[in-house]
Amino acid sequence: MILIIDNGSQYTHLIKRNCRELGFDAEMLYNKAPYQQVEELLKSGIARIILSGGPSSVYSDPPNLSSMICERVRDERIVMPILGVCYGHQMITHVFGAKVAKGKSAEYGLGEVVIDTEDVLFKGVPKKIRAWVSHFDEAKELPKGFTGLAHSESCAIEAMHHSERPVFGIQFHPEVWHTEHGEDILRNFLECPAGSGE
Repeated sequence: MILIIDNGSQYTHLIKRNCRELGFDAEMLYNKAPYQQVEELLKSGIARIILSGGPSSVYSDPPNLSSMICERVRDERIVMPILGVCYGHQMITHVFGAKVAKGKSAEYGLGEVVIDTEDVLFKGVPKKIRAWVSHFDEAKELPKGFTGLAHSESCAIEAMHHSERPVFGIQFHPEVWHTEHGEDILRNFLECPAGSGE
């Protein structure tokens, strides 16, 4: 079972649909839901968490499910694979202590992403892909313990992975059909070993 936190992205429903098409059940919670609902789902067998994209800034948002989950992941009170997409990626960056700020330019549309390290997330994915980007803010530095996996001409940290734990972040949207090999990227996350940090 996959838990998806909806941070307000117009594409969040596509994450749920892709999970189901790949053979994984998925539950979705809006990021303003009470944390008790997350606790109940964790007890029911949630095995992975995906934090969706969204239009907000990690600095202006009040505490929400995404920030609370990231804090618990950081403190190892939640130990399972987690993937942050766009805003979710930025929230992981922020909660783990690194800087998030406005990018060189607000991006919206297709862009080229260069895969620097295949890692678990990009296994079987070409070195360069066209991906759908939709964001104003971006991670400006890697949090301690994370390794950068991909970059683009306008964004130095398009993807990252904690070196010892299965915590991943990607700035672009793999769930959107415009993104080449997006389904492969999601499958790699959904099938990664629970202790993957290599």
